[in-house]
Amino acid sequence: MKKVFTEKEILEALERQTFLIEQRITKNGYSFEEACELIEGAVLHLNDIHTFAPKFLSKQHLERFELTLTDIQNASADEYRRYVNIDDYNRSVMLTKDVLLKHKRKAIGFVQRTVIDPAKGFEPLYTSSRIYKSKQCLAGITIPLAKVGKMTNKMVRALEETNYTKMNYHKFASLTPRELEIVPLLALGYQNSEIGEQLFISKATVEQHRKNLKRKLEIRRFVDLIRFAQAFDLI
Repeated sequence: MKKVFTEKEILEALERQTFLIEQRITKNGYSFEEACELIEGAVLHLNDIHTFAPKFLSKQHLERFELTLTDIQNASADEYRRYVNIDDYNRSVMLTKDVLLKHKRKAIGFVQRTVIDPAKGFEPLYTSSRIYKSKQCLAGITIPLAKVGKMTNKMVRALEETNYTKMNYHKFASLTPRELEIVPLLALGYQNSEIGEQLFISKATVEQHRKNLKRKLEIRRFVDLIRFAQAFDLI
């Protein structure tokens, strides 16, 4: 089994994991509590896409603090500072707004100091966060940096059952918002002129996007495009 140690590999492993958790919840009916079992040792959290207020925290995390989600949501600024480094938090919010919301990236990763275990106090944590479309919130996985090597290897093993997604996630992450609109239409058999009409762009523009997609996705057969679109829940 290949070991994962570089920052790029860590981020990619965490991105794939949050993507697959979202798929399992939306396609297979997993609850968030059940999804947490897939990432033992890490914290799964959901935050409001506009206010960044917490909407869900894994049960294990809440039990450590003997708090409820409502307690955290109603915490005062002073109480919040007991658990989160405010400077780090503000930087992560600015990064999320700029990269995820403004520039429409698929996922981001960042380090911030947070209390995940009251007995240890503040410690550096690595978070991978992505937009969870069906709930209109941010879904994140947070792990202590000290566990990064161990945890990401566990995650890679967990992804073996979905090897196609693992091998092709970097292609999915490279697609632009416009290309993400075009892929499902191509997979459903729409012609260039029909796609142009639906998206209010010229046929020539669609043809150029099609060439770019063929290169990015390394597609040789139409069935390859269908498989890709299905794997990433685009159709």
